[in-house]
Amino acid sequence: LNMFSRRGAGSGVTVQSDVTCVVFSAIAGHWRSALEDISHSIVFIDEGQPFIFSKDFADVVQHSDNYYVLITRRPLRNLPYSTKEIYGIRTTGKFNFPEKIYQEFYPIYDNSFSALESSENILILEDSNAGYEFFKTAFPGIECLSAGGNSNIAGELINTPPGKSTIVIADGAAFGAYIENILSIRDLKNNASLYLPESFEWLILRSGIM
Repeated sequence: LNMFSRRGAGSGVTVQSDVTCVVFSAIAGHWRSALEDISHSIVFIDEGQPFIFSKDFADVVQHSDNYYVLITRRPLRNLPYSTKEIYGIRTTGKFNFPEKIYQEFYPIYDNSFSALESSENILILEDSNAGYEFFKTAFPGIECLSAGGNSNIAGELINTPPGKSTIVIADGAAFGAYIENILSIRDLKNNASLYLPESFEWLILRSGIM
């Protein structure tokens, strides 16, 4: 895509998109103004641009009308992004000469989550408001703990007693930065699982109640 943005059709790359695609790079210290000049576009930025990990960048993204594709191996702690929007890139070997090997995106965490069952011993809830009150009422025989925010879930999960079956319930739509760490803890404890609906509101709307 970077080659296409510089050389167009002469690059030998074909881009099919209904909107403008931009490979973004900026001189250090001037990225914000350059990024704010882009609108209604798909913006690709790789981890060679360290500003993507900053709070200032998160602020620009959340007040922008662009769609961002951020290529990085590190979690973006300042941005709320869904576990369903984290992708790996793999090379497929199925090609015919002289076509180039191409890259294929695939969801990393799409099938990593459990269904909620009433047989759990402990529920760890991300919030302390409506979602917490709902699950506490719906499962009166299960101990419900509020983590008080998604960044605190790891600590709550580590501190659960051994032998207790635990399930973590959080908003998947904003859990992307924490999922890798939580899955590592889950695998170590052997008795923990995850239930990550996009949000509590999404869960209510999908339930058929409304």
